[in-house]
Amino acid sequence: MKIWLLSDYDHRKHLAFKSMLARFNSSFPEAAAEFSVKSRSSMWESLFAHLRDPKRNPLADIIEIPQNWTELLSRLGLLAELSSKVEALAQRRYPEFILKELCRNEEVRAFSAPWWLEAPALFYRPAALGAVADPEGDLASWEGFRAALDRVAPPSRRHGAHALSVPGSSGPVSVADVLPRIWGRRGGLFSDDFNRATFTREETAGGIEDWLELAVSGKIELFSPDRFENGPRPAEECAFIISSRKLAGRSGLKMLPYPGYPSGGGLMLVYNLAVSASCRDASGAAAFVSWAQEPRNLSVFAESFGVFPCLKPVFEEQLRSEREAGVYKRLFSAPELKPNIMVYPTAELLLERSLWNLSLKIARKDYDREDLTRELIMAQGEADYLLSLY
Repeated sequence: MKIWLLSDYDHRKHLAFKSMLARFNSSFPEAAAEFSVKSRSSMWESLFAHLRDPKRNPLADIIEIPQNWTELLSRLGLLAELSSKVEALAQRRYPEFILKELCRNEEVRAFSAPWWLEAPALFYRPAALGAVADPEGDLASWEGFRAALDRVAPPSRRHGAHALSVPGSSGPVSVADVLPRIWGRRGGLFSDDFNRATFTREETAGGIEDWLELAVSGKIELFSPDRFENGPRPAEECAFIISSRKLAGRSGLKMLPYPGYPSGGGLMLVYNLAVSASCRDASGAAAFVSWAQEPRNLSVFAESFGVFPCLKPVFEEQLRSEREAGVYKRLFSAPELKPNIMVYPTAELLLERSLWNLSLKIARKDYDREDLTRELIMAQGEADYLLSLY
């Protein structure tokens, strides 16, 4: 049984899964499960290579996917139906905000099982914020956060420290970076009725521009060798960290909701396990998905790299025990998920390409606001064309 796992900047995820798989193989030696890691882009390419030539490009039996890929991949015939084979799906044992998008167009069937989730938030070191008298109030808005970044004493370049760290960012600005800010401005990639793309809408473009400005002004550094080779900066070197992983308590860090969300809620990123429709032993693969979602296995796995489990009783138990439970309850009081619709994953790829082009311009100090407008107009045109096909 072969498993494809999404890559992650935190190596602890893969170590935890390796340990989990070893326990599974020990209990079920006949399964002989093994896994390999794919980036989001290589996973996407592998899925569509299979569509073009299934014999030369076989799929793994089990695939980890972002939840909002489910609708598209199931409509393309790539995923097996799981609700009758995975007890947690049959009983809908997940928080309502997860089920809302998982089963957007289905009342009974489900083609992937929610596994773990993360919630972007703001972490800060009180010792570095001497000029910020009321962090909870001053950092609630994006404008307050941006002003605080300017007031924090410039870090020593000798030690390579920065006022702001964004663990998980690679080289360029990405969709994962800008989307929380876009939604904080009440923008989005599509209109509420999903009849047209809204990349150029003021709220959407403004959210992207807010984040690009951090790069233009040097608050975040693009294409830094350190980001590729050494991972995120140690927490003690940064005044602020924007992270979707649990960091509260490390090096004296405290936590607040992502700046700029009026409701105090925020974006939730959910990852699921799916079984490929071409799997020869669909029942065996579904049995692994069920086993991976057993409370003990799921709890240990999620806790190992600072994320939340999706299974409702385990999720609620971890939420109660969190050091910053009050802040997380505010985040989960008004959670927002990426829409699980056919066109959304491809639209994200279009925006990702635009952000790559803009990031190169910023790194070369050749960026102008008109570049953003031009890129978004082109990406929106392509997204509207996709909508016309669906």
